[in-house]
Amino acid sequence: MKKGTCVKRQILRPVICLVAVVLAAAACGSSSGGGSGGGSGGGTSVAPAAPESPAPTGSPLVIGSVGQFSGFAGVIPKATPDAVQAWAQWTNDRGGINGHPVKVVVRDDANDPAKSLAAAKGLVENDKVIALVGTHDSGLESAWKDYVDAKKIPVIGGSATAALWLTDPNFFPTSDTAVNYVVSGVNAAKIAGKKKLGMVVCAELPACAQGLTLAGGIATKLGLQFASGLAISSSSPNYTSQCLNMRSAGVESIILNSSGEVSERFIANDSFNWFGGAPETADFLQAMKSYKSSTPLNASAGWAAGVTFGKAAANIGASPTSADLYTGLYALPANNTLGGLIPPTTYAHGKPAVSTPCGWYGVIKNGKLAAPHGADAICVG
Repeated sequence: MKKGTCVKRQILRPVICLVAVVLAAAACGSSSGGGSGGGSGGGTSVAPAAPESPAPTGSPLVIGSVGQFSGFAGVIPKATPDAVQAWAQWTNDRGGINGHPVKVVVRDDANDPAKSLAAAKGLVENDKVIALVGTHDSGLESAWKDYVDAKKIPVIGGSATAALWLTDPNFFPTSDTAVNYVVSGVNAAKIAGKKKLGMVVCAELPACAQGLTLAGGIATKLGLQFASGLAISSSSPNYTSQCLNMRSAGVESIILNSSGEVSERFIANDSFNWFGGAPETADFLQAMKSYKSSTPLNASAGWAAGVTFGKAAANIGASPTSADLYTGLYALPANNTLGGLIPPTTYAHGKPAVSTPCGWYGVIKNGKLAAPHGADAICVG
């Protein structure tokens, strides 16, 4: 498989690259993979020239990020808090938020529910965070949901893959939720003009398999046939047999619901369209190049979470509290897109967030991402 219409997303645990790939005869199941497209490669990060503004002198706005940043596919999830940190540095270099500097504290839970709860408690009780921003727990949120709900600590953005992002009013998604991710993935096949759809999921984590049930129902609604689904292990030397099984089933397009590294190997080649040249992505690209140059650019979910926090905290007072953030979040307009960074999303007091299923689509051509459908999101429904 050399080329395809793709939705490069971060979904389900621990991080997923959801890609609808058009099957081709060559390189089916090749074990060689391409690079993951970092900011600007290695090297020393140099801060860009910032507008002249006084350094923030107010009390710090302390925010936390918790997730799986070690173990299976831990490197890619870490891109999310990396982007939050880049956004914080970018913001602080420009005067902070209403005179307050932003401080980001990151805790790794190593994909362990007990450690995840302990990490959340540590952030709240020891680090005194006023919000969790850009988390990447992708399923373990349930381990600390009741705790942060009781402490009234808002959870803003990140990898919104657990079902509670659709049901808990204390969670404020800034990217597509798990269901919406799969909708966008199936729609990628439709946009490519393919009729028979397959799905490949990670074998290591039970949550990955949820996508199979979702994809089948969504494919039917969008007029496609769900022809095959299977699990693959990251330890497999190659995926030739699985790929050939898909082709034997007549599959024309595959959704890859696995780690980024496995997805790259399978196709041999989260978040907004950072590669399509949209004006609203310029700050993100410059900040990542300057502060986190080795981080993959699929970190954009973390950037969107930071921007949302910044909007909510814009009028925060001298003594910042989580209550101030709730006020700011509910004041954001309905169907807010942050200028194109997130799907149309609405936050309302006492109600779960509502987010429209949208995807940013591209094609892999000559080893590079391009956006033939434009830089804007394409929404379903």
